[in-house]
Amino acid sequence: MDQEQLIATGAAGDADALARRVREENPGARELDRMAAAHAAPAEVRHRIWLDEPAGVLLFLEHTVPGNGAAGGVELHQIPLRSASCTRVLTRLMAAVLARLASPADSYRARPEIDRDIGALVQLFRVQLARMRTEHADRPGLVRAIHAQIGRAGDTQQAARRTAFLGWYLDGAYSDDQDDYEQAERDLGIDGAVGRARHASRAVRKWQWYGNDLRREVPQPLLQDVPSRRGRHWYYEFRTIERHLNDQQMLELRAALPWAEVTSESVVLDQWSDWAEHPVAGSAAEIVCKYFDAGLRFSQEGTRTLWLRLPGTLAPQIAPYESLLRVASTIVDDDLVLELHRDEADGELSYLYADPGPWLEELLPLRADLAGGDLRAVAIAWRAFYVPRPYSEPVERPPMPDGLDEDELTPQLHALIRLLEEIP
Repeated sequence: MDQEQLIATGAAGDADALARRVREENPGARELDRMAAAHAAPAEVRHRIWLDEPAGVLLFLEHTVPGNGAAGGVELHQIPLRSASCTRVLTRLMAAVLARLASPADSYRARPEIDRDIGALVQLFRVQLARMRTEHADRPGLVRAIHAQIGRAGDTQQAARRTAFLGWYLDGAYSDDQDDYEQAERDLGIDGAVGRARHASRAVRKWQWYGNDLRREVPQPLLQDVPSRRGRHWYYEFRTIERHLNDQQMLELRAALPWAEVTSESVVLDQWSDWAEHPVAGSAAEIVCKYFDAGLRFSQEGTRTLWLRLPGTLAPQIAPYESLLRVASTIVDDDLVLELHRDEADGELSYLYADPGPWLEELLPLRADLAGGDLRAVAIAWRAFYVPRPYSEPVERPPMPDGLDEDELTPQLHALIRLLEEIP
C-alpha cells in the first residue's frame, strides 16, 4: 500500500471512539501528542496523529470543517510513511511550529510554549527517522543519509534543524562509552587518531545546544525592582502539602526566621543581605526535615536546591542516583527527604534579576510523581552534573528510566531541568 486511505468517518462526537479504535488495532503506535498540541496552539481545533513504525504508516484523525451544507465531523486516515500524503500532512502540522522556532524571541511569551514546540520537533524527528529506516536499516547508513541531508539544506535554519536531528539520533543510537564513540566516528566518516571521539561527542551535543540556544531567546520571569544598595539575594520557600503547621511550629519558625513570612502552610524568606546576616545559612535542610514537605533555596550566585519529602520506602530506588552533594537523601522517621542541588560559581551578575518566586510551585508535582515510582526527576538530577567526556574514566551509570526525551517530559520535569541544568 502506497496511497493514503480513508478508513473511518464519524460525527465530531465520535473522535474518542475512533481514537480507541486506533489504540486497539495499532497497539504499538505512538501518539504524536506534542505535534498535535503545537499545531492547535493558535486555534481551537486539535487533530490527533499516531506513528505506527512497524506498520510503516501514520494514523491521522482529522476534524473536518463544516461547510456547503455539511456538518463538521472526523475522518481517520491511514497514510504510508513514504507517500507524498505523509509529507503534506507533516508540512501542514509543522509549518507554523517551524516558523515559530525560527524566531523564538518574537514567537514565545513563556518557556512552556517553546518546550511544547521543541517536543513537537522531536516527534517530527521520530517520523523522519521512521521514514529513513525504510531505506536504511543499519546505523552507518542512517548516519550517512542524515549527514547528506545537512549538505542539501536550503537555508541556515533548515541546516540547523538537520544538524540537531543528527545529534538527536546519535544521542539515542549510541551509548557514551569509548567503543560507541569510536563507532560513531567511523559511521560519521571521520578518520585519524587525533581528536577521535571528540567529533562524535560534539555532534551529539549539537542537539542539546540547539535546544538551549532556542530557549535562551525566550524571556523568563525577572525581578522588576532590585535594590540599588544591596547584599546578596537569598530566596527560601518551604511548603507543607495537604497539612498545616500548628501554632507551636509557627512560633518556632517566627523566632528562628524573624524576617520571613510565616503562614500555616509555608515560609517565604526573600532577602538581600551579606552572608553574616543570613539567618538560614546551613540550617535549611534541618528546617525542611523538621517542618515541611518541600523546599527551595536560591542564592544570587546561582546555587539552588530543591527538597522533597517522600515515603522512606523509596530509599532503595533512589540510592543508585545519589552522587556527592548533587543528589542526597536523609531518612527522617518513616520519610525520606530528597535533596537535589546545583552549585554554581562565578554567576553573581548573571542571576541578579532572576525571580525564583514561581519556581517551587512549578516543581511541586514532582513529589507525587516520585512517590508514585516515576524516577525521572532523580535521573535528570544525576544527569545534570554528569557530562560524558571522551577518554575520561568511565562512570558507573545508574539505570536511566524511559521517558527522558523532549516529547516525553512533563511541565514539572522541564522546570527541574531549568533549575538544575540551564545557565544564563
